[in-house]
Amino acid sequence: MSKIYSRKRFILKPKFNIGKNQRIGGPGKKTRNIKKKLIKIFILIIIIFALIKMVLNYIDPIFEAMCNEKLKSIATIITNQQSTIIMNKYQYEELYTVEKDETGDVVIVKSNIAPINNLISDLTENIQREFSQIEKTTIDIPLGSLSGSYFLSGYGPDIPLKVTMLGTVDTEVKSEFIAQGINQTLHRVYVEFYCNMKIATPLKTYTKDITNQVIIAEHVIVGNIPDSYYNLEGMNSPDDTLNVID
Repeated sequence: MSKIYSRKRFILKPKFNIGKNQRIGGPGKKTRNIKKKLIKIFILIIIIFALIKMVLNYIDPIFEAMCNEKLKSIATIITNQQSTIIMNKYQYEELYTVEKDETGDVVIVKSNIAPINNLISDLTENIQREFSQIEKTTIDIPLGSLSGSYFLSGYGPDIPLKVTMLGTVDTEVKSEFIAQGINQTLHRVYVEFYCNMKIATPLKTYTKDITNQVIIAEHVIVGNIPDSYYNLEGMNSPDDTLNVID
């Protein structure tokens, strides 16, 4: 019996390098785990930023009040100190002239523009120089004050925060006349300071407008004693005033 010989048939099949934890047609388990971890980290970051934002919003009014008090204290101290120094250099007679007539009656109180301008210039320059020389300072916030509780306010360890303060000032001289008895008038001269203060903190920059008033001179102007004198203080209507005069 004759033998039939045939060639072996070779069939090519695609080979895939499939790991134990992988499946055809989708991502592996390892890839899915990485995605889950990234999502968790992202959510955690969002929660942390939200908590930080809530804390900052809570302590911002407390911290702003403390910064404003610090600014007001510094502006008041500097303006008072410089006013005391400058007012010792000027006398009332240099700033104002009281003119009288031949009989000795006061005719007019005249302001002397040049000395007043010099006084304003000296005050503004000195105060501005003091503002520019303010060094970095530290504001200590008690930990209990951040709790918002009245009982815990001022207690606990202090949290130091470095702050930088800046300021500008505008100066204006004002005066007023106040009755002192029947023949005397008090002329009071004072300086009004308008300070724009800023404090830069790690959290925020706060701005505060501060007004301070300092008396620099007073002078009593004596006139003649009048023949008659009516004290109309406390009168509520013109009729009451006329009844007193009648």
